[in-house]
Amino acid sequence: MNTPMFASIRKYNGAPLLADELAKKQDDIKSVLQPIKGFHAYYLVKTNDGAVSVTVCEDRTGAEESNRVAATWLKDKLPTFATRAPEITTGEVRIQMNGQLAKVGF
Repeated sequence: MNTPMFASIRKYNGAPLLADELAKKQDDIKSVLQPIKGFHAYYLVKTNDGAVSVTVCEDRTGAEESNRVAATWLKDKLPTFATRAPEITTGEVRIQMNGQLAKVGF
């Protein structure tokens, strides 16, 4: 990977219904994340106790902006889930893999 990318991971604990509610509003989420300069991808993972979201951007500024946008959006659109701040980790993506699983032949 030649060009560094940055990811922001937001872990929401204590909100087991959050992922389902976010999935219902994916068009809204798309509309606030896509305008972020350098936005590349967004992933939402449902966990036993809540959700983990991952935003990938071209630079740290975009990744950090996604945290601000996510917090504001959650407070405005799903305020019952905005009572607890998520655990946030932001950093440089060191490995990126895309594509199909490798086929092994004997």
